[in-house]
Amino acid sequence: MLTVGSSVFIFSAVVERSGDDAVQDIRLKWRGYAPVLLIAFACSIVIGWLLTIYSAVDIQISLGAVSLMVGVLYIGAKRGLILFILSVAMYWLISAEHHVSDLLIQTGLLLYPVAGLCAPLFQRSSLRIKRMIALLLILTGSLFGIVVLFIEQRLQQMDSSLLILIGLIIASGVIVGDYCVQAIERVIERKQVSQQMMELSNRVILEAEKLRQLMNVAPMMITSIDANGCITAINDAALVQLRRAFPHATRERIHEICLFEVEEPQMTEGLAGTIHMIERSRQSHANESEILRLDHAVLYMNVAPLWYEPGEQLTGFVIVGQDVTEIENLRSELSHVEQLSLVGKMAASITHEIRNPMAVVRGFLQLMKEKSPATLDHYYMIVMEELDRANSIINDFLSLAQNRVIEKEAGDLNTVIRELLPLMWADANLRGQSIAFYAYEQLPRIAMNSREIKQLILNLARNGMEAMDDRGELRIETDLVDGEVVMRIGDTGPGIPADRLDKLFEPFYTTKSKGTGLGLSLCLSIAERHHGRIVVDSVEGKGTTFSVIFEQMSTNEETESLTEEDED
Repeated sequence: MLTVGSSVFIFSAVVERSGDDAVQDIRLKWRGYAPVLLIAFACSIVIGWLLTIYSAVDIQISLGAVSLMVGVLYIGAKRGLILFILSVAMYWLISAEHHVSDLLIQTGLLLYPVAGLCAPLFQRSSLRIKRMIALLLILTGSLFGIVVLFIEQRLQQMDSSLLILIGLIIASGVIVGDYCVQAIERVIERKQVSQQMMELSNRVILEAEKLRQLMNVAPMMITSIDANGCITAINDAALVQLRRAFPHATRERIHEICLFEVEEPQMTEGLAGTIHMIERSRQSHANESEILRLDHAVLYMNVAPLWYEPGEQLTGFVIVGQDVTEIENLRSELSHVEQLSLVGKMAASITHEIRNPMAVVRGFLQLMKEKSPATLDHYYMIVMEELDRANSIINDFLSLAQNRVIEKEAGDLNTVIRELLPLMWADANLRGQSIAFYAYEQLPRIAMNSREIKQLILNLARNGMEAMDDRGELRIETDLVDGEVVMRIGDTGPGIPADRLDKLFEPFYTTKSKGTGLGLSLCLSIAERHHGRIVVDSVEGKGTTFSVIFEQMSTNEETESLTEEDED
C-alpha cells in the first residue's frame, strides 16, 4: 500500500511546494500536471518491483500494476506508454523466472489498452465516476490474475493462509487505488482554489488601482471613512484640502487620521462643517448636502452613508466635494450684469425723455435771442453750446445702451475712409495738424453698416487729433493680414500709460477734462456688432495706434450681396 501511495506523496510534495506562479502557465489542466504524475507513478512502479524481491510467498505479487492503471487514467495512453515500458523492464530485471501469464498480469499488459481507452472519460468525469472506473479496472485485473493462476494450478500448491494473504493484498490494491484517486483530486482541487484565489486577489488589486486612478482623475474631492471616522481612502484633490488642517498628511499615513478625534487647534472651518454633516447623516441615515462658504473657496459637499447591507450595518461614509468657487463668482457677476442691464435700460428711457424738454428749451432760447439785445448774444451762445453738448452725450449714451440689430451690406472700407477725409482734413487744419492715408488697394469687401463705420472712424480720428499737439500727424492705413481686414488709426501724441490701457473701453472712463468716457465704449460696441475687435498699441512719448480688425466676407455672403445689388 505504501509503494502505491508513494505516488501520491511525491505528487503532493512537488505540486504543493511549486507555488502559484509555477502552475500559472499550465492553467490547471491535465497536461500541466502530466509530467509530475508521470514521475510520481514511475517511482511508485520501481519501488513496488524492488519490494517483490523480499516477497513472503513464492509467487511474485507486485502492486505496480495498480500504479500503472491509475497513472494511465490520469495522463492518457500516449504518456502512459512510458509507464508501461518501465513496468515491463522492471519485470524482466527483477523476476527470476519469466512466464507469459506473469508478463500479462504483473506488467499490466492486458489492462493498459483498457485504461488508455477509459482515460478520456475518466478525465472528464466527477470524483465519484473516477473512483468507480479505477475500482473496476483494479478488480478486473485482480480477478483475471486469479483465474490465470487457477488455470496453471499454481494456487493449489498453497495453503489457506497464503490464499488469505493474497486476498488481503488484492484488497489493499483496491483500497490504495481508490485512495490515490481521492488524494490526487484533493491536491488538484486545493491547487485550483489557490490559483483562483490568486487570480481573484490580482483582479481585486487591479480594480483597486483603477479605482484609485479614477478617484484622482475625477475633478472633485473624494474621501471615504469607516464608522469610527478614520480615513480609509482619499484622492489628491481631497488631500490638498485636508492638508489645511493637517499640513504633514500623506497618503501612506492617511489611515492614522480620525475625523472624530480632531483637536481644536487643527479644526478648520471646512473640516468642522464636514464633520457636522457626517453626524447629521449618521442620525438621518440619508445623504446630506451643503454649500460651505470658506475663506479660500466655496465647496459643495455631499456625505453619504455606506452599508454592509442596505439598512442593516453602517460601515462608514463617503464624502464627495466640488469646488464651485468659479461658478459662484460667475453667478454673482451674472446677477450684477443683470442689474446693470436693468439700470442701463432705465437710464436709456430717462435720457430719451430728457431730450424732448431740452429741444423745447433750445427752441425758446433761439426765440429769446432774436428778441434780446445783441449784447446778450454771447450768453445765449454759451447756453445753447452746453445744451448741444448735453444732447451729444445723450446720443452717445443711447447708442451704447441700445444693443440694436443693424442692417449690413458689402462695402469697401477704403471708400468709406475717402468719403470722410475732407471732413477730417478740415478739422485737422483748424488744429494745425496733418493726415496721411495709406490704402491697401486690393482690400476685400466686408459686411458693414456704413453709417456706424463712419461714426467709428470719426471717433477714433478725433480722439487721435485731440491727443496731439500742433503739427501732429494722424496716420490712417488699411491692410490685409492673415485673411483679415485691418484699419489702423495712429497718432503722434504722448501715448497712454500701461496701467490705463485695460480701462480704455470701460464706460465713463476718460482722461480728458471735458470727455464723457463713452466714445471708445461706443467704438468697441460698433466693432463687436460687425464681428470685429479693437487692439491698442501705445508707446509713451511716441504715440498710440488703434487697430480695428474685421473678418472679410465669405463667398456665400458676397454672392448674396451681389444678388441683392442686381435686384436693386
